[in-house]
Amino acid sequence: MALSRQSILGLCAAFGGTAAVAALAMSPAVADGGLVAPSAGGCGATAHVETQWGSGANGGQIVAVTVTNTSAATATKWTVTWTLGTGQRVVSAWNAAVNTSGDTATAINAPYNAILAPGASTTFGMQLSGIGSAPTLSCDNGATSPTSSPPPGGPDRTVTQADDQSTITLVVGQTLGVSLGAEFLTPTLGGAALTQLSASGGYPTGQPLAALYRAVAPGSVDLTTHSDYACLHATPPCSVPIRLWIVHINVVAAGQTVTVSTADNRSAVRLHVGDTLVVSLASNYLSPTLSAAGVLVQRDIAGGYPTDRPLVARYVAAAAGTVDVSTLTDVACNHEPTPCPSPQVPWAVTVTVTA
Repeated sequence: MALSRQSILGLCAAFGGTAAVAALAMSPAVADGGLVAPSAGGCGATAHVETQWGSGANGGQIVAVTVTNTSAATATKWTVTWTLGTGQRVVSAWNAAVNTSGDTATAINAPYNAILAPGASTTFGMQLSGIGSAPTLSCDNGATSPTSSPPPGGPDRTVTQADDQSTITLVVGQTLGVSLGAEFLTPTLGGAALTQLSASGGYPTGQPLAALYRAVAPGSVDLTTHSDYACLHATPPCSVPIRLWIVHINVVAAGQTVTVSTADNRSAVRLHVGDTLVVSLASNYLSPTLSAAGVLVQRDIAGGYPTDRPLVARYVAAAAGTVDVSTLTDVACNHEPTPCPSPQVPWAVTVTVTA
């Protein structure tokens, strides 16, 4: 059984281990402080040796790592990689799943520390056998170009002309799509909570207006535009009325993370807007479905039937309301010409989100 960080430190002290505590560093000029990884992958990581004992291959270390989201969007995952020193191996780890292949080690976020708002940090630690300097780390959270690339699955929310005068709540990192008629100008922003990712069409192109925005900071902002026509600029101008359009956007920071598993079947979960719900189930469960749209927004999903990997799905609470998150088990023999007598076991939780 893996020991906790506190237990390991206590054992080191009990056996007379010599502490070698190194400060966190932002450059290689600080001895044993680790290096800040380039932020091309959307995050940076630093490592420092908290404690070490013994010498050479007979020694050991406790290494702490800080992971920081350097992108402009909320991260939903992170991976840190580094090269182990000669003769080193990972004995145990906490707050991350650490695997090794040869002399390359890879740490993957735990379910409860995957969500990082822009600028936010989390930590994980490990016990290593063998003595070495603090490793140089590489970090990636999939946010290589957060301010210019639209999300691969489309915007988290979309507003149209029918949403005029409405109020929308977004969580930092979510995207908002705007779809209006060809007569509308590109909307303008009345605050810094949103940033524009792209815009096309609208007056005077003759094409429908499509714009995409990302929530980058907590706060409120108005998204406004109005219609326009060529005849309004003629002499004399025509009398076509101008239509105004405005949507109020409230951006909230990501909140707590709540994880539900098989044991939570038929339970009720209460979240606040901005919280994250993690569904963690066995590999024989299908991807969950939502009974209503808008209350929870799916961020990512992995595993589940038929991948043979545990199912992990993450949702962000985006608006007040109640929604059922449900799924059921499945096996391959259920899809054979002569199905096997394997009943599908349902699983569901009722989620109530408050502002």
